[in-house]
Amino acid sequence: MKPGTNAVVVRGKLVGDAANMSFEGTVTDIASGDFMGGKKYRVTDAEIRKVAHHFADEVVRLVTGNTGIASTELVYTRRVGDKWEMVISDYDGYNPRPLVRQTVPLLSPRWVDGNKAVVYTTFRDGKADIYIRNIAQGKSAPIATYRGTNTAPDWSKKNGILAAALSKDGNTEIYSLTRTGQVTNQLTHNRAIDTSPSWSPTGANVAFLSDRSGTPQLYVMDRDGGNVRRLTFTGAYNASPAWSPRGDLIVFSTRMGSEFQLATITPDGRDGRLITKDGTSYEAARWGADGRHLVCTARGRDETVSVVDIVTGGRRILAQGSDPDWSTP
Repeated sequence: MKPGTNAVVVRGKLVGDAANMSFEGTVTDIASGDFMGGKKYRVTDAEIRKVAHHFADEVVRLVTGNTGIASTELVYTRRVGDKWEMVISDYDGYNPRPLVRQTVPLLSPRWVDGNKAVVYTTFRDGKADIYIRNIAQGKSAPIATYRGTNTAPDWSKKNGILAAALSKDGNTEIYSLTRTGQVTNQLTHNRAIDTSPSWSPTGANVAFLSDRSGTPQLYVMDRDGGNVRRLTFTGAYNASPAWSPRGDLIVFSTRMGSEFQLATITPDGRDGRLITKDGTSYEAARWGADGRHLVCTARGRDETVSVVDIVTGGRRILAQGSDPDWSTP
């Protein structure tokens, strides 16, 4: 059976008793009756959701040939009373677990090290610095505390390095850094403000935000800072670029009236497409591993972490919070 077929029957059943329970799931093509595949899992009360998510991803793989997102996790920030928290949850917003709690703002958490740690911006020492939180150890450590501001970290899985916006030499420029915060290269050299770097999945390019044209627009450069080219030419304010895991699209926020809406564009600056258009403001979008779903900050009556399907346009609120990032499978 070729990937892409969507006329299937998915069946599941529990086998055994309470002390020795297992789940068996199968996928069958409706037209031919062919068995496409299946999985069997040992089940405990604590692992019911985990098993369901793993089998959901298996169904997606068998039917479409693509990577599923059900077994991934989210990290985001939220305000609870007079505290700021960084929270990890399941992909659908369930099972939230506070990872960091403090009395000063937290911004832009990003998964690193194969989802074993999170880098983020914090104001715990009175200015914007970048810290890393090792999830297993439950400890945070500073990695970029240079003079001025240290913000907008983004991790390249391919290169094993960070890109971040630092103002250590006066102007805000984009630098590449090691995982421990050592600067390896200054990528931008412009009197304008350059920020919000996003690595391509190949690690060969970086998309970023700059107001060097007079208004905030998106640009792309090579990994060493060379070959800078402007990406967006329409819209008075475009921000927060994020590269698709497939490498074919870059999502960003574009201001329309008093709100921001989500749009996508190809890395060569063509085929711009508006993804959202309503009375809610959508910002800081990040991709799921399937290259189809986006998680973002939605600002309406409340500030929420929401998911957007770029194919159907479907949207759903997952949690109260902002600045989400999606883990990789």
